Amino acid sequence: MGVLRSVFRPTAFFIGSVTTNANGEAVVAGALPDNITTFRVMALAVTAGDRYGSGQSPLLSTRPLLARPALPRFLREGDDFTAGVVVNHRFGHAITAQVDAQAWGVSLRGDTRQSYSLAAGRGAEARFHFRAIPGDSARFRFHASGAGEADAVEVRLPIRPANRPVTQAVSGLLRDTATVEWLLAPEADLARSRLELGFGTSPLALVQGWQRWLDVYPYECSEQISSGGLPLVTLYRAQRASGVRLLRGEPGPRIERVIALLSSRQREDGGIGLWSAADWSSPWLTAYAGRVLLDAREAGFTVSDSVMSGIAGYLTRALHDPDAVGLALGLPRVTVEETLTERLAAVDLLSRMGQPDVPSENVLLGQAARMAWEDRVLLAEVLARRGAREPALRLLDAAWAGVKVRGTRAYLPPGAYRHGFYFTSAVRPAGRLLTATLALRPNHPMLGALVETLVQQGRAEAEYEWTTQDYGAAVLALFRFEQMQTRAGARDRIVRVRQGGRVVTEQRARPGQTPAHTALTGLVTRRWDGRKVLRVNLQGVGAGPAVYYQLTVREVDARTTYTPLDRGISVERWYETVDTHRPVTTVVEGQVVRVRLRITLPEDRSMVVLDDPLPAGLEAVDLSLRTVSPFAADLLATEDNSEEHKDEDRGWWSWGSWDGGMWSPFDHSEIRDDRVVYFARRLWRGSYNATYLARATTAGRFISGPAHAEEMYNPGVHGRSGGGLFVVRAAGR
Repeated sequence: MGVLRSVFRPTAFFIGSVTTNANGEAVVAGALPDNITTFRVMALAVTAGDRYGSGQSPLLSTRPLLARPALPRFLREGDDFTAGVVVNHRFGHAITAQVDAQAWGVSLRGDTRQSYSLAAGRGAEARFHFRAIPGDSARFRFHASGAGEADAVEVRLPIRPANRPVTQAVSGLLRDTATVEWLLAPEADLARSRLELGFGTSPLALVQGWQRWLDVYPYECSEQISSGGLPLVTLYRAQRASGVRLLRGEPGPRIERVIALLSSRQREDGGIGLWSAADWSSPWLTAYAGRVLLDAREAGFTVSDSVMSGIAGYLTRALHDPDAVGLALGLPRVTVEETLTERLAAVDLLSRMGQPDVPSENVLLGQAARMAWEDRVLLAEVLARRGAREPALRLLDAAWAGVKVRGTRAYLPPGAYRHGFYFTSAVRPAGRLLTATLALRPNHPMLGALVETLVQQGRAEAEYEWTTQDYGAAVLALFRFEQMQTRAGARDRIVRVRQGGRVVTEQRARPGQTPAHTALTGLVTRRWDGRKVLRVNLQGVGAGPAVYYQLTVREVDARTTYTPLDRGISVERWYETVDTHRPVTTVVEGQVVRVRLRITLPEDRSMVVLDDPLPAGLEAVDLSLRTVSPFAADLLATEDNSEEHKDEDRGWWSWGSWDGGMWSPFDHSEIRDDRVVYFARRLWRGSYNATYLARATTAGRFISGPAHAEEMYNPGVHGRSGGGLFVVRAAGR
């Protein structure tokens, strides 16, 4: 079909270099995308003598007969809707147009061909009936013809699940046999859910699995971009050093995107903002993002010297300003332990950058007794980096004194996990102990037990879920361990995976191996209480090296779950009319509705994200350019945000954000095609409200998935609202 248009780009083309003739003339050819629009052609000319000039001109891209898609921006399984294309023409007389529809990944119901009489200069919307079916994406193709002309468009839309897919990961060290078990949701779709199995005789096999897990994490604050970038850069460096392919596809563009995102979030003072260049930062956060940029630069990627210089300047000023940490954290009073954590992060990165602040390192050494357990271990590594081995060894040996080995694992003292810092990690203490030990005592007799403790992850091995901080800490430590090991002559080893009497897979564990995938169909049994369980047995065949394994189950629900859930956070959501505030679940195309969200916390929480999935027939309205909140009068009358918590001791007004003269407990919000996301650094016990406007754009019956809230660094604390159907009626009906 020669008229088919499917390539749509906001920028038609960019030609970076053109050489003119002596008259200043040149002919340039650029391929236009399929957009029907007016482009702006811009040119900038520079001579060898530094003369310059610029010019621009409009460029209209059109056709005599036009078919413009009128579809939602995404779909959810079960959506039942009418949509299609708007047909326009440029003839000076009336015509008859015929529109044909085809669709893949959705069910096209009813007629697939429609005819319209179009008056001169007028158009019409051709609507077809569709129903979204299970899948990842849908493809629509519409062909319009009339008066001897034709146009065709093809559009792909993602199909989003109504409920959040659940990922459970287990990793560990296999010597002979191991058994791993997952409990699955009753509504899990076994045919669409997947088990991914990855093995290797190097800990880089784990890093591969962790990097893929972090790829699907739905939020992109600077901390999570950094935690996701760490395994990516680590595998890239290892891949270049070993010549073994460890990454799928070309990693360069992904790493460059991490660099660009973090660099774009640098504030005027040099700090890296949590969500943007205008957002909150701290020495810890800036140092963590700086570590990723530093590693990427060492891997050969271009990182702006001015960005790194800005980071160094920000951290140096924070070390020498006694109020810097309190101002960064937004608290009038900061504990000594929190202050030392922030200062240590700054000292550590400056040391790695080759710009050690020795006086600040010595001050921290004098305050070591007041530090958290893991911070004392990191300080030992910092001191070792500049050759101060004696005090570094004292700190390291004191940390090891409380470690016990039981079986094949090392157990850290309880005090190692009692750090109340806002980026708490249950894995980072072991990771820091490993890297410091490799730097100071690489032949420590309990090193192997510590490595096995660090790699164990998942329901079968621990009572907590790993967070992005856990993955980041483990990646850094295991990469250092890999660098210190001599792998020459290490043999591969066969790993056999069984479920009951069935062999699921048998593969050779070696570096750079592509993980195996399998559906859960036929692998799941039921426990005594009726719950679905997936249990597999791992066996290392014959003699050989220990095998690092990473097993991941990704559960997809067979049906939408609308039942509210409260596991430490209660979530409510409802839709109401803008003028009467009457709750509604049915509106007319073009109508604006108000979406109300409320979360209730029984105790103080940190780093809370509230994620509200939109029905596909609604589109969130961006009010960011308004100077006055449209909700001011309503919020004054209805917001809870309990006054009892707004005391000076908690520095209430230093948290949250201001929108159109109204205070919100949420520091950051994002409007996306399929969801609206809110984020709060800290919320105290009580109820908190958020609200936004959405416009009905497409007629149909749409899935309204539950709103979800969680503590990002303690995801076991979460909750969801109810859900259901949201109906948009066609205008005039």
